[in-house]
Amino acid sequence: MAAKMKLGLYFRNDDVRVEECPVLEIGPAEVLVRVVTCGVCGSDTMQWYREPEIRRKGGINTGHEIAGDIVQVGHSVHNFQVGDRVVVAHHFPCGQCALCKEGNETACEYMREKHIEPGGFAEYIMVRETGIQKGILRLPDSMSYAEGSLIEPLGCVIRSVRKASPIRSHSVLVIGSGLAGLLHIKLARALGASKIYAVDTNASRLEAASRSGADEVILATCTEGELPKVDRVFVCAASPKAAECAMECVNRGGHLMFFAADGPDHKLALTLTKFWLMQPVIGFTYGASPDDMREAMELIRSGTVPVDDLITHTFALEQIAEAFDLAANPRGNSLKVLIAPNGGNAQARGSGNGSVPGKAPVVTMEKRTAANGWIRSPQDSLRRILGQAIQKLMGQTSIVS
Repeated sequence: MAAKMKLGLYFRNDDVRVEECPVLEIGPAEVLVRVVTCGVCGSDTMQWYREPEIRRKGGINTGHEIAGDIVQVGHSVHNFQVGDRVVVAHHFPCGQCALCKEGNETACEYMREKHIEPGGFAEYIMVRETGIQKGILRLPDSMSYAEGSLIEPLGCVIRSVRKASPIRSHSVLVIGSGLAGLLHIKLARALGASKIYAVDTNASRLEAASRSGADEVILATCTEGELPKVDRVFVCAASPKAAECAMECVNRGGHLMFFAADGPDHKLALTLTKFWLMQPVIGFTYGASPDDMREAMELIRSGTVPVDDLITHTFALEQIAEAFDLAANPRGNSLKVLIAPNGGNAQARGSGNGSVPGKAPVVTMEKRTAANGWIRSPQDSLRRILGQAIQKLMGQTSIVS
């Protein structure tokens, strides 16, 4: 192995540099991963979001949608070995705090800790001891590295959709047809949404939305009155106008979920009396937990949510500036942009039996609880408590579960 490696450093969207540094030496409880693919996330190009860290550190390596091969293992690591094909998460919740136990894991303060160095836009990354147990997933032989780099984005979408569940037999509006919006559409279709609308200002992306499962696509500037009212609204565009418009689209008792954010200072006016009477649930979602990642991996592996068609561009590390420019300023048919730091085959699959144990998932997206791995909504919990009380009083079996 070479003593030095190349890595990408982000200063701003139009200043992403390739530099060289020593390959990191691992400790006894760490592993070294050769990065095959790393996706460029929308958050990687949000300058306002990255600027505070840049001011502290200079250039930063934000890559976190990582798939690759383990090439070195510390002598104290026994659950992974050289040659393992893996997906690596850069952060995860503690799993022990009140937020984690309530199922709100990605609000956990521990999510702000980074467990890899330097980041996925590099030829090699070191996974710290803290990241071994929760931050590494084995990639099934049947999945390509490119698909592996879509596990984290889909995990984030799984959390978003779960917060707005149930989806089955409900109408859905997805505002923004970039990668996150298209994954929302694919997942909503898999979950049995009654009708899915997709909105974007880019005609090419609306074509992708149709291919992904949208029943109706709308080329719009998102002015009031142009969009349908639905049961579930997902805001996947970082636009003040999209956020304002979404407030007018949710049905009585529906769900409005903000997946995208538009800068640190944007405020959104709320017509309080209107929403007091309509009683929608307005929520926000960020990141993915290890369970979300595992679920995403299985949905991709089983073909329940195919993602290959969303990957349109793969760049060498030396082309990272061009890749970031395309991700920040989409053109043509561009959707998901990947970096291949070592120039390998992003579509390569494993040499095993092509699968991991287990059947294809039954996609229900119920909510997890600390007790059984799923979270029920507050309404479900109240119904269950009332049902148990009625059962005791009446001496009958309750039908409320």
